[in-house]
Amino acid sequence: MKGAVKIGWLCAGVTVLMLSLHLLGCEAFAAEKTSSWRGTYDLIMRWVNFGIIVFVLNKYAKGPIINFLQGRKEKVAKEIKILEDKRDDTVAQIKETRKAVDESEIRFADLKERIIQQGDRKKAEIIESARQQSRIMIDDAHRRVNSHILEARNAVKAELVDFAIDFAMQRLPQEITDADNAKFTDEFMAGTQAK
Repeated sequence: MKGAVKIGWLCAGVTVLMLSLHLLGCEAFAAEKTSSWRGTYDLIMRWVNFGIIVFVLNKYAKGPIINFLQGRKEKVAKEIKILEDKRDDTVAQIKETRKAVDESEIRFADLKERIIQQGDRKKAEIIESARQQSRIMIDDAHRRVNSHILEARNAVKAELVDFAIDFAMQRLPQEITDADNAKFTDEFMAGTQAK
């Protein structure tokens, strides 16, 4: 009912608009002056034509115009409803996307934290491995140094023994007498018989 009233007002507005346009198109727009009865006749005919148009539109076109406008109104309402549904779907998708982004940011932060922890553990393992390796290398170096020192001591001892033997071989024949030789021989023989 309200729609019909609105359409009625719309038809009345269109009628008033057409009447205004018809009445404004008077002789002021004419290029030349006409006789006084011709201007009045034209004005009356305009009003008659306008009345006929209004009557025909009101009598025959009012229903189709109202139906057309109501159909158009329903079509526009359906389109608005479809657009509102699409908007609601889009808003829901935006919310889901934001939620997914927030969740992915949380997962990214967790992943980043785990990677940092793994990196710290790996770093500590590498440092500990390097320390153990350096201890092994230092111990190995100490063993090699001690081995070289022992070899050097043994070499020095061997040289000292050789030197002492050479020295003794040079000095003993001059220092040992025949009595010392006999005494050494007797001691040697006593040692071999005791065995």
